[in-house]
Amino acid sequence: MSSTELEAVTFDFWGTLFKWRGTTMEIRKEGVRRFVARHRAELAPELVDEVFQAGIDRGTAAWKATRPFGPEAIAEHLLAELRLEAPPGAREELRSLLEDPEPDGTLEPVEGVAEAVAGLSRRRIRLGIVCDSGMMVGRVLRSRLERSGLAPYFEPSALAFSDEVGVTKPRPEIFLKALDALRVRPAAAAHVGDLHFTDMAGAKALGMRTVRFKGFNDDDSEGPEGDAVIDRYEDLPAALGLA
Repeated sequence: MSSTELEAVTFDFWGTLFKWRGTTMEIRKEGVRRFVARHRAELAPELVDEVFQAGIDRGTAAWKATRPFGPEAIAEHLLAELRLEAPPGAREELRSLLEDPEPDGTLEPVEGVAEAVAGLSRRRIRLGIVCDSGMMVGRVLRSRLERSGLAPYFEPSALAFSDEVGVTKPRPEIFLKALDALRVRPAAAAHVGDLHFTDMAGAKALGMRTVRFKGFNDDDSEGPEGDAVIDRYEDLPAALGLA
């Protein structure tokens, strides 16, 4: 794809723009233990952990079936399985704990990503995000994006989060939500992501150019390979045909 053909680029969020931390799930787990202890102190922490993990597993299965299963669904799973009589305020507390366990936290961008998106913006290439939001919903991710300093490079209406769109990647609807907001046809756009079976499969099916970024997470799942594969953002312009 030549530079005159490329009008827009969408990015995956986790593992592509920002790093994820394994400790975040541990913070959620500890918060759930404390929450349950206040309502049913007799329940063993090991049982609470087991039920919590079962909820996470249900969420993973839903994600692979292209259905969002976020913090509200997991909160309801915990309340039902542990038979917790929680008033409305407590239910909201649990949901908030799951979706944003570190409300004052910040996200760490992948090395080189700030320079990469700034460079694309200087070329007047419009930028969007296509994200399977998972536990941290779109509302929270927008706040984190603002806090990171990268938000001005992305068109606000072109931030497509699965909990808001109602489907996950590789379904076309979530990609088209961003592309329609960017006012661009799939053939004139590229998608940068780290996963074969969501990012590469979904974007390719629409006719977008694809770049798999493996600099943070070198995915080994099944699915189509990107048109280009890079492990550092310095190589993104060439991968997009812009060098």
